[in-house]
Amino acid sequence: MIDDLGWNQISARQATMGTHTGSFITPNIEKIADQGLSFTYAYTQPNCAPSRAAMLSGQYPARINNSVYVVGNLNRNKKPGITKEEANFTGPSQSEDVASSAITIAEALKKNGYNTAHIGKYHVGGHGTDKTMPKNQGFDINIGGYSQGHQPTCFSKKINDSWQFARLGQGDFDRFAKPYTEAYVEQYGIPKSQVGKPKHVCDALADAMEETVDTLSAKNKPFYLQLHAYAVHGPVQSRPDLKESAQKRINSKNSNLAGFISGMDAVLGRLLDSLEDPNGDKDKSDSIAENTLIIFTSDNGGTHGDNLPLRGVKGMFTEGGIRVPLIAYWPGIIPASTVSTRMVHGIDFYPTLLEIAGNSWLPPAKKHPLDGESFAQFLRNPKLTDKRSPIFYLFPGYMDIRAQPCIVAIDEIENKRYKLLYYYEANAWELYNLTDDIGEDRNIIKKNPKLATNLSNRIQDWLGQKHPTWKPKFPLSKKDGKPVLPKFL
Repeated sequence: MIDDLGWNQISARQATMGTHTGSFITPNIEKIADQGLSFTYAYTQPNCAPSRAAMLSGQYPARINNSVYVVGNLNRNKKPGITKEEANFTGPSQSEDVASSAITIAEALKKNGYNTAHIGKYHVGGHGTDKTMPKNQGFDINIGGYSQGHQPTCFSKKINDSWQFARLGQGDFDRFAKPYTEAYVEQYGIPKSQVGKPKHVCDALADAMEETVDTLSAKNKPFYLQLHAYAVHGPVQSRPDLKESAQKRINSKNSNLAGFISGMDAVLGRLLDSLEDPNGDKDKSDSIAENTLIIFTSDNGGTHGDNLPLRGVKGMFTEGGIRVPLIAYWPGIIPASTVSTRMVHGIDFYPTLLEIAGNSWLPPAKKHPLDGESFAQFLRNPKLTDKRSPIFYLFPGYMDIRAQPCIVAIDEIENKRYKLLYYYEANAWELYNLTDDIGEDRNIIKKNPKLATNLSNRIQDWLGQKHPTWKPKFPLSKKDGKPVLPKFL
């Protein structure tokens, strides 16, 4: 899972429906797209923490085990958006962590016989308690997972006679922080100009990954690995040679981001190599590549520049904020260079991976129901046309200038994808035909009142479902402090 990578900030034509600009060169992502399956209607939450919570729990934020709606809090009002004084509502309280009582995807996979590991950004644990940290949420190995939302720096630094990634997590990457050596750059095809220079966080992440794959592959059990990059969250700092390479083909304004993305792509390349040769001895007899599924995605829409042809950026409920690249790669199982238009959401990873693991143990529905739907059968047969249930969003607060209280539904009706949005402040509904209007330029609600009412009814049914874990949070009225439901069509 890449951080803040936009839908079209990769060079894989299948995954971007041919809309990428050519500014970002990602040969390893191209490779898995050429040899795997791209989902062109893949969704997640519009912000880092809720996306990771949804994937980890398999649940929408409306569940009590996953009440993470946004990073920080739901009253992040900011001009030129709606100030707290101007707003008609206040956001309710929320959690910043997946609850310790939740049954995470790691815990469920352990029940199915898997070893588990997390490397990199976690963000939904450790806010005031160790109970929600990765090792207490089902992960056997944790390198970097903490409450932190981004990397303070992208380069190591010598501090008190030792090389460190200053203020990054709990220091887990410091043992990979020494400067580049001649042997290192030769092994990984890095220019010799980098010898002696500080290590970049992308390469440290890859170092940790190789160590972990070696450790886990040596055991007689399958494993689940969350490799969650810090790239390309700001600060946007590319390894110097990658920035210089990018400058040769694009303007200097975007070269730092393009180089950063290339560094992230190189991590994927090293992962592919590690699966072919886990212990790195150049003997591939221990390869686990054909027994390994790789799922590549982003945690939300891009925030550095535009996401055209999608409208908006990270934090918004327009397509540019919630639609992400999603590629599945599994040699010999997934047909090469295939595309699926089936809708997928981050909550679907949990049931999908459990099905692939055999479903010998499932979380009890009364304690931890799953909102996601498995897409495992589509990996083996991308031509399947089974329809997914609607995807819903409930956002009961304010996120600076990007988001305000709203409710969203995305569904397929008569072979077309439609998106209905309700905005609390305006007390207004909007409807878009995503199939014909990917940029959400034309609000068609006046011409399609019955279709809008249909989707409004589905939202009402979704919000009103009865289950002990279902506790949706709504904007609070400033008049009496009570939750306010939308005015349905």
